[in-house]
Amino acid sequence: MLTEARARGGIGRWLIPLIGVGALFAAPLSWWVHTWTPADRPARLAAIDVAESFKRSPQLEQVRERGVLRVATLIEPTLYIPDSYRPQGLEYDLTGRFADRLGVEVEYVVVPTIEAAYQAVADNRVDLAAAGLAIDPARMKRFRFGPPYLTVSRKLIHATDLPVPTGLDDIDGDTLALPTGSASRSWLERVMAQDDSVRLELVEAQDKLAILEGIRHGKIDYALALSHIALLAHKLSDEVAVGPIVGPPVALAWAFSRQADESLHGMARRFFAEVRSDQQLKMLVDRHYAQFERLDESLSRRFLEDLETHARPYLATFRRAGERYEIDWRLLASLGYQESKWRPDAVSHQGAYGLMQIVLPTARDLGLANPADPTANIMAGAKYIAQLRELVPEEATEPDRTYLALAAYNVGIGHLSDALDLTRQQGGNPTQWADVRERLPQLSDPAIYREMRYGYARGSETVNYVENIRAFHDLMIWVATREDLLAVRN
Repeated sequence: MLTEARARGGIGRWLIPLIGVGALFAAPLSWWVHTWTPADRPARLAAIDVAESFKRSPQLEQVRERGVLRVATLIEPTLYIPDSYRPQGLEYDLTGRFADRLGVEVEYVVVPTIEAAYQAVADNRVDLAAAGLAIDPARMKRFRFGPPYLTVSRKLIHATDLPVPTGLDDIDGDTLALPTGSASRSWLERVMAQDDSVRLELVEAQDKLAILEGIRHGKIDYALALSHIALLAHKLSDEVAVGPIVGPPVALAWAFSRQADESLHGMARRFFAEVRSDQQLKMLVDRHYAQFERLDESLSRRFLEDLETHARPYLATFRRAGERYEIDWRLLASLGYQESKWRPDAVSHQGAYGLMQIVLPTARDLGLANPADPTANIMAGAKYIAQLRELVPEEATEPDRTYLALAAYNVGIGHLSDALDLTRQQGGNPTQWADVRERLPQLSDPAIYREMRYGYARGSETVNYVENIRAFHDLMIWVATREDLLAVRN
């Protein structure tokens, strides 16, 4: 078992080789990854002990007395990444907010499979599982599911050298891979029982990463993945093709034990009603997924290639700049890539110079004497972002504060101020990037910009600029995480 407390508050190749770049990122994840060992006691005796525990006191009361909400989760890009700079993931953000409502801290219990997450709940080793779980009718006798927080679809994914299927009947007789414990297994078994034209051999892999590695090595031809995972796989690899949607939509939710009373489950229902009502849920989903829907596949793949071939000479400087100005150095590196593709001799048609593309008047203000010096240029760019963060409304919190500063880096603080005013006028929240992002493109509309203090701006370009940097930043974190997980398994 692994726990971490969160205080409140070409064929077969990936586009980045599994060599030394991971060592240049955050501390390796090897110390995070342990094998989940189920309880040694017989299942019947364990179940009796769990039931007796809940008879003694309600589950919510136990959580509050303990002062800790125990959460089973998986290390996956869209769920939970125990990053050394700042842990991230939709499940991390949601469970953290839920714990804040309860007045407790969070202890994340990292398990290797979906099945292990359910087992942890059944054994009362955790209070709930938040691991991107699809509501599974086959498990409803043993588990209660919370309110759905995200609806996705099932998609076929496969190696790009295979024929593109139009549906399950096109791969009749083939092997189809699934993550261990996936709700899709019981759904597929029902489909095959009802439709003689669909006959598949179902095989299980440890998780989504194991499936993608199986496709990479030619050990898996076809697999079933949820749409958000399929999207990310396609962005990361030129050898994973995304096929059609199969079956009905899938709702994701937390899982609770049916042996417990409904006190904690009821609080979760109220929590999700609140975050849905006040748009927090929409904001969090946007924060973790929107940038990848916008990111062009060819750009993401070029970024991963350039990360290996072009970035290495500058990574140490990005680290130092991040430490000096208290900015995630990988975000600074992503900004540098968006500006110049990490070319220290880059010069724009607008007179911006160097790796961070700083114009001469700004360079003078920052004390940058030689824009062609990549070290000095990176340091100046980081200093400028730090200054812009101070000009963003103080009510803005991270990461929105930094996203707004990135927008100002591109479009200028004056035009950003116009966008914030416009957001406020239209009933949006000027401290949230998602709301400001909707208004920035309007700064190129004559009916709008003529009424703004700083006039016309190419706001759509700024939106793409920030979203690309967000995506590059996440890709850097996720690639390093993948390398560390594979290193532990091998």
